[in-house]
Order: sequence, then structure tokens, then C-alpha cells
Amino acid sequence: MSGASIVRPVPWIAPVREFAVRSWDSVWGIALLIVSTISRVLCAHSKSMSRGVLFFLIVGTAGFTRDFSKLGIGPVYITELCMAVLLATVGTLLFQKKIDFLPRGRVARWCLYLVISYVVFGTVRLGIELLSGPSAGLLAVLRNFAVVYYATFAVLGWFVFQGSGARSSVRYILAATVLASTIISLWTVISYLLGIDAASYDPTLDATVTIQGQAAAFAMLSILVAVNVIRSQLSVNGGLLRAGAIVILLLNIVYLYMSGHRSALVGCVAGAIMMLTGMRSKLRNRIRWRWAVLAVVVGALEWYFLAPHLMDVNVKFHTMSAPLEETNAAWRAAFWLGVVFLWLSSPIFGVGFSHDFYDEDPLHLVQADHYDPHNSYLAILARTGTVGFLFVLAASFLFLRLLIRLVRQTSSEETALLGTCLLSCFAAMATFAAANVTLESPYFALFFWLFIGMGIALAESERSEEMRPATTLASTPQ
Repeated sequence: MSGASIVRPVPWIAPVREFAVRSWDSVWGIALLIVSTISRVLCAHSKSMSRGVLFFLIVGTAGFTRDFSKLGIGPVYITELCMAVLLATVGTLLFQKKIDFLPRGRVARWCLYLVISYVVFGTVRLGIELLSGPSAGLLAVLRNFAVVYYATFAVLGWFVFQGSGARSSVRYILAATVLASTIISLWTVISYLLGIDAASYDPTLDATVTIQGQAAAFAMLSILVAVNVIRSQLSVNGGLLRAGAIVILLLNIVYLYMSGHRSALVGCVAGAIMMLTGMRSKLRNRIRWRWAVLAVVVGALEWYFLAPHLMDVNVKFHTMSAPLEETNAAWRAAFWLGVVFLWLSSPIFGVGFSHDFYDEDPLHLVQADHYDPHNSYLAILARTGTVGFLFVLAASFLFLRLLIRLVRQTSSEETALLGTCLLSCFAAMATFAAANVTLESPYFALFFWLFIGMGIALAESERSEEMRPATTLASTPQ
């Protein structure tokens, strides 16, 4: 045994090894328990969870717009967090075959095809760009890619709202959007009148702005919804509903005026024109004097309290007669021309998502790390080329056609009201996107694309109800 060393076992190694093994098993056991619990919850409550998350996102966005969209964890914002939850719940519903992947109507199906094609094309375009090495940082590229991936909300809206509850879901969403935005803007005006918050100042126009542009867009939507409710047959016998709609209409007209937002005013006109296009009957000429008196009284009270403040923003609307003489409009026109020349450098597939529009800004009026040309369609055209632009244009055209047909052919007055609301609001938001950062911003793009998803779900629900009596009759034994 000489020369041989004796290795003595260390007494604490065995207990430590056993503790490590048991701890590892416990961690995996807890992880599996959490995963299984989440799976059971998703399987049992996916439908209600998806609608609840989407309702929370919509109400928060309608009420607090930009401030709400900035909530998040690190670089991941509330919109992306809700989108992740929606993808998980919708994926569970698809796996369980509780929802349909595609609509049965031909126009609705092709509309969804085009939206999906736009997202797939943009994703492939992004992947090629990332593999070849983007010229900008990853977060900046993903931020620019938002103009494509927000279109996912149209598909998610179809998945979440489809079924027998489509009509009630659309009704609640529109009502919540109008009420949330109206109440928050009312507090903004009251706090301004009481001197709690000061109005912002627009140096390019030498004018005061009380309601910001984000809230002005929701005032535009609220005006159109209120007008649709007032002229609907459903409100003829509902005195409280019509009275509330009149008050909401007058309040939001004041909000729109105090914002001085010209593109929101043009959006209201476009929405009203589309509303008349989808009408099934002529306007009612009968004057209901009690509602006319109520409107006059509320309007007089608004003018009495707000008259000293309304003239401050009147200068912005005066510039509509000669837009290029105003600094802000002239800058946008020059910026748009630069983006058009940028698109001509790569007209088919676009310049991609790494390109910074700063070089096309004629005055380099950069207010943040990234600046956009305030025209979402030119942004899509430049980044995704003619291919991506045509996908969006064709999907929008088919959606308008779908809703016009729905409104004119439905036998349900409520469906006609909801369809006309979606029709006019979508037209207004689409017009608004021609002069603002709309489809690139979560608080606007969310509604633009959700209108498409909700409209498809509403049309498919109406289609199912029309086919149900025939199916029942055919299945009855002779």
C-alpha cells in the first residue's frame, strides 16, 4: 500500500447533492404546475379572456390615448403585452376548433386574405432586411415595422368577436369608446376652464390648443356615432338614448373645435358622406321640437362658458382656405414630396423598415428620436412598396363594400345602426390617416384595423342568422 493515496469521502457532498436534486425537481414541478394551470385556464376561459383583454385595451386607449399606450415593461408596451395574451387565447380557441379561421362570405374572406397577405409580406420583408443586416438599431426597425404588424388586430378582431355575440360585442365596444373619450375630454376642458391645467401652444400657428390631436380623433369618431344613433329608428322610442346622443354630439363638436384639428374635421365630412352612401332610406324631415330645443339650450350653455376661449383656436381653421400658406401644412407637403421620391428609388418592394425618414424632412424639424411624414399611406408606400400599399388599399375597398352591402340588405335595425357606425368611423379614420401618423401609432392603428375585424364578424353573424331558418326548415322531417 506504500505510495497509494487514500481518498477520504467529504461528508457534506452527499447532502448537498441530494438537496440540489430535490430543489431542481421542485422548480420543475412548480413550473409544470404553473404551465398546467395556465393551460386549463386558457382552455376553459379563452373566449372571455380575449374579449376582456381587448375591451381593456380599447377603453384605456380611447380614454388616455398616448399616455396609455406608453405603459409597459421595459421596451415592451401595453399594446404588445395585450397582443401576446390575445395571440395565446386565440391560438387556444383555434386549437380547440371553437372559432372559424376564415369567414364564409366571399367578400369578407377575401378582405381577410388581403390583410393576412399584407402582414405576411411585411414580415418576410422584415426578415430579409434583418438577415442582410439592418442599417438602424433593432428597436428602431421594429418600431417602423409597427405599420405592418398592427394590421394583426384586424385578424384578432375577427377571431375574438365572431359568433352569436358579435352584435352585442360591437355595441359595447362602440359605446365604451365614445363614453371613455367623451368623459376624459370633458375633464380636460373643465380643468382648463378652472385653471388646473394650461392649454398647449402651437408656435407655428400662434394659436392655443386645448384638446390634443389624439383626443380630437376620438371626438371625430364620437360625433359620427352620435349622429348615427340620433337618426336611427331605435332611438325614436328611446328618449333617454336620443337625449344622451345629442349631449355627446354637442360636447364632441366643442372638443373638435377646441383642438383646432383640421384633418379631424375633414374626417367627419368623409364619415358623413360614407354614412349617406350606406343609408337604406332618405333622411327623416320631421322635426322633433323637444330634441331641437334641448340642442339649442345645450349649445347656448356651451357658447356662454366657452366663447372667450373658442376664438383662440379659430385661426387654425381659417388656414384651410389657403393651406400651403401655413407653415405646418407647407412643411408636410414638402415632406410628402420627399417621401414620394424615396419610394421611386424602390417602387415595388419599398425601402424597408431600417430607413429613417429624417433625410426626407425638408426642415429637419425632429421632435423625437424618429419622425414620420404624417401620412400613413405614404409611409406604407415607401416602406413596403407598391405591393404592400395595394394590399392595404384593396382590403379597405373590400371592407367598405362589405359594410355598405350589409347596411342596405340587413333586416335588423340594430345591425344597420352598428354597420353604419363602423362604416362612417372607418372612412373617417382612413381619411385622418392621410394627414397624420395613424397606422404607425397604437392608439389610432388599433381602431383602424379593429373596425375591419369587427365589421367582418358582424357581417358573418348576420349571414349566419339569415341562413339559420332555411337550415332549420331543410332539416325538418317531411
